Amino acid sequence: EQVINNILEDKLVPYLDKLDRTMQRQLKPDPTPLVTSRYNVFQNDEFDVFSRDSVDVSRIQKGKRREETTTRALVNDKRSVLEQRERYNQYHLVLEEVPVQPGAAQLYTEDYEDEYDDTYDGNQVGANDADSDDELISRR
Repeated sequence: EQVINNILEDKLVPYLDKLDRTMQRQLKPDPTPLVTSRYNVFQNDEFDVFSRDSVDVSRIQKGKRREETTTRALVNDKRSVLEQRERYNQYHLVLEEVPVQPGAAQLYTEDYEDEYDDTYDGNQVGANDADSDDELISRR
């Protein structure tokens, strides 16, 4: 406030009063511009508008890109069905019983001759364990 007041009332100190008041103000040079000093992973790539004058707009996609093959086209494509048709037609020829040639080694016999083991059928596994809250508290 005091400096501004002294300038307006012409009461400056003699060495400041000698200065030319019409002299242009010296501007500080602008620090490095942000465009030239930026560093990132996309610098100088094909979409960098700061380093190129023209960008190929046809390569820019906004949103999700639609593929040439849509889901509906994949579902309607029946080439794999035609390729697998012969393989699945062979499953129509499944026989219930396979005839065994006489004299051929039989790996399995038709009757299962092992008895059912009912030793543990009457036991209630885990039924007598002390795992409820009441039983655990009452033991203390």
